[in-house]
Amino acid sequence: MSVINTNVNALSGQNNLKRTQSTMNTAMQRLSSGLRVNSAKDDAAGQAIANRMESNLRANSTVARGINDGISLVQTAEGGLDSINDILQRARELAVQASNGTLTDEDRASINTEYKLLRAEVDRIALGTEAFGQTPLAPLKTPPATIGSTPSIVDLPIAIDKLEMSGVRAFRYIPEGVTGFRLSINDNGANDDIQIFTRDGTHVAGSAIPASFDSSVPSVWGNIDQANVDSTFFSADSGFEEGAIYSTGQLNSGTSDPGTDSTTTFRGMEITYSGDSNAAGALEESISIDEVTEPLLIFVTGSGAFRFTEMSWETPVPPPPLPDSAPVKIAVSAQYGEAVDSITIDPTPSDSTSLGLEDVELDPIEKAREAMAKLQEAMNQVDGYRSQYGALVNRFESAINNLSEQSVNLSAAQSRILDTDYALESASLVRSQILQQAGTSMLAQANATPQALLSLIE
Repeated sequence: MSVINTNVNALSGQNNLKRTQSTMNTAMQRLSSGLRVNSAKDDAAGQAIANRMESNLRANSTVARGINDGISLVQTAEGGLDSINDILQRARELAVQASNGTLTDEDRASINTEYKLLRAEVDRIALGTEAFGQTPLAPLKTPPATIGSTPSIVDLPIAIDKLEMSGVRAFRYIPEGVTGFRLSINDNGANDDIQIFTRDGTHVAGSAIPASFDSSVPSVWGNIDQANVDSTFFSADSGFEEGAIYSTGQLNSGTSDPGTDSTTTFRGMEITYSGDSNAAGALEESISIDEVTEPLLIFVTGSGAFRFTEMSWETPVPPPPLPDSAPVKIAVSAQYGEAVDSITIDPTPSDSTSLGLEDVELDPIEKAREAMAKLQEAMNQVDGYRSQYGALVNRFESAINNLSEQSVNLSAAQSRILDTDYALESASLVRSQILQQAGTSMLAQANATPQALLSLIE
């Protein structure tokens, strides 16, 4: 049927031309970008897979740089050990010389002086060998000093104005030698009290433990009384000695008048305590000790929440800590969706103390002969460390080679998913251009067809 309103040929030509134009646009985009997948619509699954591959490729590159840093750290440490080994060789040579009975005491003293200088140089190298902030030859890192599991105020200061819960656990201990100690708390109206104990169970300051438990009488000690204090309060975890016995001795219970303190003397310590002032409406209580002659345990008993408002002492600040060594983990794999795999560089403490040379002397002759064995043990220890580092370098280099091989294969796999096949897309572009030209021509022909119908009505 011949009609004018609906030109079916033109509509069909337009649809074909749209599809041809879309195909040509896709081919041009792929040829211009070099990528087969320019958005998720091109290949949703392929885009997700290639994105994970990209993550692994970037991780491999970063991990390889980190491994190279690890190799640098190992080589720095091994170089320090090489210098220490040379010094140990010279020290053993001096020990052999000093063990010769033909030397005079003055000769042996001179040799011993040189040895001590060499030992000091071992320490200097061990503490000064540093890379990336690590000192692998320094002494092992030591944890803060504790009594039981209670740290000292010096190693782990108490946080000021932080809300704490009162109870029967020791917060810190005051080490012997601290001077001008002062501690204050604000109990927020909960009637919590400072308690100071010695390790043998002597109650130095605070509120005395009741002789017997009476539920009708409020107490910061709860249900603890002198009959059960050893089983409910004294513990090695808090820092009490085994067999500690509760004793009030010269207990300083303070006063109940705000602004009035009570001072007592116990084992050479002058203790000033404000006592519990809640009855007079005060929330603060404090304690000060002029000089601590033995370790003291700090408790805050009660059933509320309080804040430490002051913690200070006048003991001179200790010198900066010496460098120490600790294990260093080097990541060797960080694949997408997997846990990071790492190799640990263990510390190799090579200072004179760690090598067992702290007490070694070359004078008198008996000491010189003993020193030979100890110096040999130190050399064996250094040789073991160097072997350890050599094996680590081989492992790291193997890991880098493996990452490099992975990256090559992964890049090839990603390329097969993402990259444009230029031969295929060029052929598609040429085909689309030809079809576009043909489609345009046919659309023009189809648009001209209705004009032929005018001859029927002339």
